[in-house]
Amino acid sequence: MKKIFLIIILIILAVVAWCGYVIYVPNNFTTIAINVESGANVKKIAQALKAKGIIKSESAFIWYSRLTGADSKLVIGIHQLESGASSKQIIKQLETKIAYQEKSITIIEGWKLSDIAAYLETSGVVSSADFLAAAKIDNWRDQYDFLADRKITSLEGFIFPDTYRIYDDATAKDVIKKTLDNFNNKLTSQLLSDIDKSGHSLLQIVTMASIIEREALYDEDRAMIADIFWKRIEAGIGLQSDATVNYVTGKKTSRPSYADLQVDSPYNTYKYRGLTPGPISNPGMASIKAAIYPTDNPYYYFLTDDTGRAHFGKTYADHQANIVKYLK
Repeated sequence: MKKIFLIIILIILAVVAWCGYVIYVPNNFTTIAINVESGANVKKIAQALKAKGIIKSESAFIWYSRLTGADSKLVIGIHQLESGASSKQIIKQLETKIAYQEKSITIIEGWKLSDIAAYLETSGVVSSADFLAAAKIDNWRDQYDFLADRKITSLEGFIFPDTYRIYDDATAKDVIKKTLDNFNNKLTSQLLSDIDKSGHSLLQIVTMASIIEREALYDEDRAMIADIFWKRIEAGIGLQSDATVNYVTGKKTSRPSYADLQVDSPYNTYKYRGLTPGPISNPGMASIKAAIYPTDNPYYYFLTDDTGRAHFGKTYADHQANIVKYLK
């Protein structure tokens, strides 16, 4: 009986010694990503680790993880592991350390906050509701000098369109912070100085840019349209921008209906003169610069044809002729 007991002890010691070598002796280190999926058991994980050269022995890894109870504690997600690390070190990482992968998101020029929210939800980044809640101006006003103007009541217009790299676990506030940091970086001292010289506030510039963004498809038209709009405001003529009407109705039609034009809203520039109370979209830098640096021209009217090209007129009669020529 004692002999059998001694043999068992020796076998256990031999197994421990063997596992000890596999578990604790590291080799050269190379970082490799491993994805622990929901429902994956320790055997499947061991196979993946062995296939990627992270561990030497599947059996030793399985034995050690079950012996320590780690097989029920492994964290779902993408881990960055080092090949040659001991099983003990690897299991510790799999239990506690998640290194999330980055992904790209692209916010398009001219999108509204609601468009961005829908995109982020569809892309599996954050829910639309979480984004819109995080985008409340009071969450950000004190963090950025460009939001200090109390007339700015929304982040609409200040979510800078661009492609961003974010982590898989990014929150709505993480995404918004990246866009606002980017906007802040784009506001160079030269641009701020030129905005000041223009006689317009940053809010007015961004609001004008947001309308231009929705009206113009081509960069060469933007500064021309900006000059027309600034002149119309100065002359007390309504902007009569279809894009502002669509902002009110939520439609995306190129030509609002007669009923749409009658909607009573300060954002309806057919009914009210001057700029809208705030931006109607999130403009890119081309539109922002167009609002700051309009191209002087003799026109007071413009329209865009079905290809997005702008056509200009000096008088209302010219405009009517362009309607017949390009839209009918």
